[in-house]
Amino acid sequence: MLAGCRPPAVQGPVRLLEQPTAGGGVVRAGSVTTGGETRPALLESARYRVRLPRRALLTYGFGLSWTGEGEAPGWFHVTLSADGRTLDERKLNPRAARGWRDVSLPLDGLGSETLLEIQLSLTETDGRPVTPPPGLVLAVADPILHDLDAYGRAKGIVLVSIDTLRRDHVGLYGYSKPTTPRIDALGRQGLVCDDAVSTSSWTLPAHLSMLTSVDPGAHGGTDMHHAFNHRVPTLAEVLRKAGFATQAVTSHLYVSSTYGLDAGFDNLDFHQDRKAGDVADRAIDLLDRLGDRPFFLFLHFYDPHWHYDPPESALRIFEATPYTGSLSGRWQDFKDRGPANVSPADLAHLLALYDGEIRYTDDNLGRVLDHLDKRGLARGTLVVVTSDHGEEFLEHGSWEHQKTLYEEVVRVPLVMRGPGIAPGRVAGQASLLDVAPTILSWAGLPAAATHQGTSLLVPRSNAEAYGETDHTADGTRKVFLRGGQGSWKLILSLEPEKGGVRRAEWYDLLSDPRETRSAPPRDAVAEALSQRAVARWSAARGRGAGAPAVNLSPEQKERLKALGYVQ
Repeated sequence: MLAGCRPPAVQGPVRLLEQPTAGGGVVRAGSVTTGGETRPALLESARYRVRLPRRALLTYGFGLSWTGEGEAPGWFHVTLSADGRTLDERKLNPRAARGWRDVSLPLDGLGSETLLEIQLSLTETDGRPVTPPPGLVLAVADPILHDLDAYGRAKGIVLVSIDTLRRDHVGLYGYSKPTTPRIDALGRQGLVCDDAVSTSSWTLPAHLSMLTSVDPGAHGGTDMHHAFNHRVPTLAEVLRKAGFATQAVTSHLYVSSTYGLDAGFDNLDFHQDRKAGDVADRAIDLLDRLGDRPFFLFLHFYDPHWHYDPPESALRIFEATPYTGSLSGRWQDFKDRGPANVSPADLAHLLALYDGEIRYTDDNLGRVLDHLDKRGLARGTLVVVTSDHGEEFLEHGSWEHQKTLYEEVVRVPLVMRGPGIAPGRVAGQASLLDVAPTILSWAGLPAAATHQGTSLLVPRSNAEAYGETDHTADGTRKVFLRGGQGSWKLILSLEPEKGGVRRAEWYDLLSDPRETRSAPPRDAVAEALSQRAVARWSAARGRGAGAPAVNLSPEQKERLKALGYVQ
């Protein structure tokens, strides 16, 4: 063996970029950005002599950067060999490349000491070599050698938000149709919150409250024109400060860096309307990259949100007889229909499409859970599954969400499983404000001083729940205050500027859980609750000043218009 080239002993993950090459030199490397993500990377072929653990896994990404004129030439090839034997080959079209492509490669059947070679090349379609032109950078990002026996020893956290998932369409909460077999199984192994509610009925404010544990007005993201004000720490920021790797995979503009949701994440991988299969693929890649260290992975599945377009295999589970009507699952197709011109068959079809989307998402979440088991990560990982809000199907005369604060849009599932969590059900009221404090409590970290929620893992009183929305049909700002399932609920419609009460709705959720008739309590109780609701709305806005304006591109505005967020 060459002097100075003794292979590194395997003590935790080995970053090959930090190791000398087999020839004793230093390989050419640098930071490369592709698809909006910057990673350290090899910029040329390299050979490393390494010692392998008993269960070795190599992870790396490959991609390219092109800043030249016109189209980049050739095809980018990455070949991995061990002791002269090819183990893996990948090819990438530079003209269609977008972002890093991640690879996880088990190194089975090799000796304990191996010569690994990573070869980068550019060729024509027929294999003839092409010299990379100026402006073309070929890169292999951060190749790391892992020991799979170390996976699950450190604490891991997977927080899953399934957009637009109604509580009463989840099997754990009594739904009779098979929408969520994997979530149901997760709940049987862990803790189920029977009465969890969101802080809003649409995506942006609900997710920011989930990640900050403050009311929407306090974080500033209350409408599509304003982003997170960064005046309170996010869950990701607290965990990263504590030494966790923090990664996110998201599927909607409201859950992206545009609105400040990337705060605290090492990287937030956002693609608009990405399907659940893609979210699961990215999650599996990230679990392989992060599994031997403390990590926090946030996954945002978007599929149950309109437009409802599940795979045919999922739809068939819920619609045995083909629908012959005129409605599709596209929002523009049904948005102007009301109870008077929607037949039972139309409504059943839309519900079947919605349920199919839920099942498709549940199946792909199951792939992530299976990978946790396969890699041994489940023994050290907390999994939390919830939603940002529900969905309306004409229960109160309208569709979708965001415009109202009735039970069908504010009640959400909340399920968690992890080491040290005894299976059971939490009967008292919970809120999305409780998600961050609960995760930090499980991780052995203190809650932030700004948190308004509390951990669900310790004894607690049944506090009132609060939520709000600014996206309304009548131009008001709506807030709700709720005593819990089987208790009372107040919904106020406030004047947009000064917060005066334009309308009050009162519901007895014990006798009227579907909120069909408003019946105010005696005057003194009504006045006290109204004052508390308005005071909370005002106080949050007092704390939440400084939300930066969001200037959307024409393309972003057009996409939000197509989804019904912009008229």
